Amino acid sequence: MESAVRKSTWQEEYNAKRMTAHEAAARIRSNDRVALSGGTCIPPAFCTALSERAGELKNVTLALGYALGLYGFMAPENKESFSIETMFVGPVERMCMEFGVSAYVPQHLGDVGNFCANRKFNVVTSVATPPDENGYMTRSLFGSFVNKKTIAEAETVIIEVNRNFPLMNSEDFKIHVSEVDCIIEHDAPVFEVPEIAITETEEKIAAFIADMIPDGSTIQLGFGGLGNAIGHLLKDKKDLGMYAEVVTPSAMELMKAGVLNGSRKNYKPGKVIGAFAVGTQAFYDFIDGNTDLEFHDIGTINNPLEIAKNDNLISINNALMFDLTGQAASESIGTKQYSGTGGQVNFVQGAKLSRGGKSILSLNSTYTDKQGNLRSKILPVLPEGTVVTTSRNDVQYVVTEYGVANLIFKSIPERAKALIAIAHPQFRDELTSAAKQIGWL
Repeated sequence: MESAVRKSTWQEEYNAKRMTAHEAAARIRSNDRVALSGGTCIPPAFCTALSERAGELKNVTLALGYALGLYGFMAPENKESFSIETMFVGPVERMCMEFGVSAYVPQHLGDVGNFCANRKFNVVTSVATPPDENGYMTRSLFGSFVNKKTIAEAETVIIEVNRNFPLMNSEDFKIHVSEVDCIIEHDAPVFEVPEIAITETEEKIAAFIADMIPDGSTIQLGFGGLGNAIGHLLKDKKDLGMYAEVVTPSAMELMKAGVLNGSRKNYKPGKVIGAFAVGTQAFYDFIDGNTDLEFHDIGTINNPLEIAKNDNLISINNALMFDLTGQAASESIGTKQYSGTGGQVNFVQGAKLSRGGKSILSLNSTYTDKQGNLRSKILPVLPEGTVVTTSRNDVQYVVTEYGVANLIFKSIPERAKALIAIAHPQFRDELTSAAKQIGWL
């Protein structure tokens, strides 16, 4: 009779796969394609060790989004070894593009999973929490930037375990010890993004938007000063829900105030639903083990048909500028890529399909140029090369500090008049004259 072969425990497997960051980085070969995740999920110890192999490796492609630190692989002198593809553009990615080492891949953020499948990454890395009693680690905070299918199809999976990361309530972000090839233990502090100061202009915009949000609505807020301002002004509302791409500390404050309770949500009632999270340590502590929040893969969260399952979904996003026909430019200034498409269009379309839904795009009416001159962000036509993020066919409400323009089903003359009315008063005559010259008025 054959003797039974003892199956190793997940704890034994975990210990067998533990190694240093340098040992894990030694697994990378020239021409590898590495999915580095995004934001706080980009593993710092591994990235530092990999950067030290510059000159030795050739043509390694690294995919990431919204990096929160600079690494050696981003340096222009190392571009023969490393190149970067980014799915979203933040300050670090802008620097990398100026260095000539990074290229933006235009896409809706909800298509990140399809992007990964198309690019066929053979290495996947991420930060995760330590294993639970069953051997499951949880990719935390930005865990949605790499999905399970990408992990399953990779030749090498490298996880950097960090005990400082919050345990998020997410089946989609779980990864078992058996699915991993290399485990690095590195308890670095979690990168915090402090609450962004609210400007007077943002307070005025937020006041208009808050008036557009009835009790019982389900909201999607973006990140930044405006999101914070709206959050503060919603504390008098009742029974709000949230279904969002990014969850931020404003959600925590509304939950603590009893405003954001999801009691009237028709879809996943009682839960704050999101794809990733960023904020302060107090916010990370709030997320940790909190089952009132639920996180899913971004391909699910940002699917317009999934978004539309939420009745009375109010989507609120920012734009950089508008033309007088209602085209929203939210990611580039001329040919300079400033941000990314992100999930804006996903949520604009989802809100449009939602029963009782509204899509709101906001912007400050002006900016000050490098010479100190005040300039309008509402223009007759967009500057040459500027990317249109949201089509004028899909734009519903536009909000500045001067009011609200409802563009849905409006003619070009009606749109031009509505947008001129919410432009800075200094530029209204100039915009009217330009619209008449073009033939829109």
